[in-house]
Amino acid sequence: MRETQNAMCLIVQVFTLEVCLRVFSAPSKYAYIRDLYNWADMVCCVGLFLRIGIGFITWHHDRPVEIFLLFVLPVLRLLKLLRYFESFRILVDAASNVIASLPVLLYVMLLLVIISSNAIFLAESRENIPSLQHSVWLAVVTMTTVGYGDFAPQSLPGYIVVSFLSVVSVIFFALPVGILGHEFTFCWQSREQVLLLARARRAFAKWGYTASDMKTLFEFADQDGDGSLNLLEFYELLHQLRLGLDERSLVDLFMMVDRDGSGSVDGMELLAKIFPEEVHKDSDQFDDSIDA
Repeated sequence: MRETQNAMCLIVQVFTLEVCLRVFSAPSKYAYIRDLYNWADMVCCVGLFLRIGIGFITWHHDRPVEIFLLFVLPVLRLLKLLRYFESFRILVDAASNVIASLPVLLYVMLLLVIISSNAIFLAESRENIPSLQHSVWLAVVTMTTVGYGDFAPQSLPGYIVVSFLSVVSVIFFALPVGILGHEFTFCWQSREQVLLLARARRAFAKWGYTASDMKTLFEFADQDGDGSLNLLEFYELLHQLRLGLDERSLVDLFMMVDRDGSGSVDGMELLAKIFPEEVHKDSDQFDDSIDA
């Protein structure tokens, strides 16, 4: 047991040293801290200081600190691997695209639970369904097709209500699953474009560049001063940012940014792809700066 605890302490020290080196070598410390993928690393570092505070060998499983070190910290260490799965970004994008439809679906689900639980409570005797809370529980487990069996209808009206709820629930839950599946399929078909854009955005964020810095970067890369970037200028700009992309990936990214197919990228096209949330706010200022 002692050898296992010593090994765990050594692993925590190695992880803490790794995070310190990452922060020290990061071009932008602020961008590193803002990156959600790095939060698990930083929280895991707390484990070392907690072990120093409570002792490396003493174990009391009923203390909150020990519970965090034994059960929460290993899960956080596992989350450190998310940065190495670029395909996880596709699932996140698909989920973010369907968030707008969730409020309506949750409202309909709540409405079904309230109506069906009231009907079950009125249809069943108090010996079978003692309270409204029990009827709500029965409605929820019926809608989710779990059916624990701790409560079940015994009267004919109760059977009718629960049967109707089962059929309606199957149809209802097919809606969000279908929406999420459609979005995931769409994102998966365009996964190369999504991952390329995500890698480019991470590179800009890693170096601490924001939407307000785009005009300076654009002017730096626009060597001929024509107000647009050709393929060579675009390649040189991204090469300076050290994206780690090969030539084919850079060409594909250039074609993605060049929405009108003109063979050159203007400032608004680049801004819209790298910082889409800031494009409307900074578009006028960007155009005025380029024209000047």
